Amino acid sequence: MDVFEIILGCYESFVIGVKCRVKNEKSKELELVQSFNDHVHQASIRAVSCSSKYMVSSSTDETIEVYNMVKRCHIHTILQHTGTVTSLSFTPDESHLISTSDDGSIAIYETGTWKIKKLWDKAHKGSGVSCLAVHPSGKLALSVGKDKTLRTWNLVKGRPAYTTNHSSLGAYYFFERIIWSPIGQFYALPLNTKLIIYSVETAGIAFTIECDQKVHGITFLSEHLVCFGTENGSIKCYDIINKELVWNMKIGDVRVKCLSKVDEWLITALSDGHITLWDLKSDEEPVKNCSIFLDCRVTCMTSSKSPSKKEDVKSESEEEIEDKPEVIVVGVKKPETLQKVKRKSVSNGNQKKKLKSSIQIKKKAVSQKWNVSNEFDN
Repeated sequence: MDVFEIILGCYESFVIGVKCRVKNEKSKELELVQSFNDHVHQASIRAVSCSSKYMVSSSTDETIEVYNMVKRCHIHTILQHTGTVTSLSFTPDESHLISTSDDGSIAIYETGTWKIKKLWDKAHKGSGVSCLAVHPSGKLALSVGKDKTLRTWNLVKGRPAYTTNHSSLGAYYFFERIIWSPIGQFYALPLNTKLIIYSVETAGIAFTIECDQKVHGITFLSEHLVCFGTENGSIKCYDIINKELVWNMKIGDVRVKCLSKVDEWLITALSDGHITLWDLKSDEEPVKNCSIFLDCRVTCMTSSKSPSKKEDVKSESEEEIEDKPEVIVVGVKKPETLQKVKRKSVSNGNQKKKLKSSIQIKKKAVSQKWNVSNEFDN
């Protein structure tokens, strides 16, 4: 029985699925098993994100690939950006997908039809946008960019709210990631060897964590517990309220690239391809449950509950014609030209992708089944 699925991206341009399933019903022993791999991108993967039905991935090849997690196939390609697509986020109600890019824009698409609904073409005054995180309420989002600013976006009215300039921190700090706590009382901003926790209630810094290694793979274990990895293979957990270290573990000799929490488990991904599932204990160190080795260099990770194939699922054509209310966009520029898609061509049994910029999005992209395997080529 499948418990949940982990989706990973790697430098080798593969999107890889790893399922966590019950190995023994009596002992409830778990195991990690590779479920699929797909080589749909032409360059290294930069971001992956999941909803209950869809999974999306982005790459330095400037594309966003959309997968149906119920039908287990690739269904669509989005060619909106002209730079590396740096982050992908579904809104909490899963009605929209938001992407950011090095071309300086933030785009919002309607889930199912994948039509663009909002576009901020110069979200950070033309500078690249590194990451965007949607608040658990779905009413606002925070973005960070190469201009060293933190910007707040009102997703209800469809317009920017305010900007915080952090350029005074100096050239040493880079704004690459931002993450919300589960309820949304805090958000974390990693800056090289620092992790700054901000409080929404006080509109100020709640806790600053100093580390001797660069901070990677941040996740909140609870509203008041934050966990992150380091360059030397350690993971650390801090209590935001008491401002103290809860536990510190050495789990490898290489960079802890990604962390993710699913229910009572913590998932760690080392940059060399070691994926490990840990049982979380309240204030104690996690206990190793199971692991798997993927011979690749991990760049990003997300996780989702495995959707049931028996549930009533709308077809793509039904979703495209479904009558959805229009969102009034204030002060947002919409694209003047239609979005373009990438088609699939099949030759000698091998799936190949070719970019055809002249094809406009008047027809749905042809679905292709995934290549399910336990191994992949680097």
